[in-house]
Amino acid sequence: MAADDETYRPSKILGLMARSLLLPTAAPRGPGVAVEPGGGISVTYVGHATVLVRLDGVTLLTDPVYSSRLVLPKRLVAPGVALDALPPLDVVLVSHGHMDHLDVPTHHRLPKHGTVAVVAKNLGSLVAGAGYAEVIELAWGESTTVKGVRITALPVKHWGTRYIWPDERGYTGFLVEHRDGTVFFPGDTAYFPGFREYGRRWAIDVALLPIGAYSPPSFRRVHMNPEDALRVLVDLDARHMVPIHWGTFVVSYEPIDEPIAWLAELASERGLTDRVAVLHHGESRRFPGTSLRAADARA
Repeated sequence: MAADDETYRPSKILGLMARSLLLPTAAPRGPGVAVEPGGGISVTYVGHATVLVRLDGVTLLTDPVYSSRLVLPKRLVAPGVALDALPPLDVVLVSHGHMDHLDVPTHHRLPKHGTVAVVAKNLGSLVAGAGYAEVIELAWGESTTVKGVRITALPVKHWGTRYIWPDERGYTGFLVEHRDGTVFFPGDTAYFPGFREYGRRWAIDVALLPIGAYSPPSFRRVHMNPEDALRVLVDLDARHMVPIHWGTFVVSYEPIDEPIAWLAELASERGLTDRVAVLHHGESRRFPGTSLRAADARA
């Protein structure tokens, strides 16, 4: 399975988005309940790049988008965890300002209990006034610590303009380090060789890797297809990969379910199935982070 060779045509993208408005919004496949970390790393796929990550004593939500429409694209699967079913959030991560990753109405609606927003450089103004206890902007290489979790902004290969004209909005990936394990969330990215350096520097337990929005081929300048994502998994030497950025909104040419089917096929061919954890909307998995591996070693 591979992407087509058609060149980018805005009219085709707009047409696909418009036709998506006629499709029903499906219910999540999973139960929509985030599992407790239990000394490991709990990951729940909410949809697109929105992922709920629970570590012992801290809960994070990535690139939250709960709106049913993003101007034109319609949400095709309801959020895997309903807004009112979210556990108390300690940290909200925002990788960049594109509307499918930074939905301002969602930030105002999220339940907050002293929640801290950690965002890419020059994104703070977009979530100011949303009720966060603090908004922290990070440039590449900068870190902050919230409730024992160290969060570092790392370079990725994407772009950060909010609208179509140039601005100074940043974009970033995030490394999340906790005593129970390490999670890598690149937001949106194309493949680039820097992932090998990340794999050498950090022992990554779970990588949340985007697999959609790769067609037409020119989109791969800023996005990954499933083959690219598996290459990143190997470069990072991550114990596990959870695929994200698929099955929720029509934002590119490929059929909505193609990325996840292609990923499963490639993972099987390459002997990586045990390291690829496919979570559908509302499904969770608990991964054995540092403390659970240490306990198993002692047993």
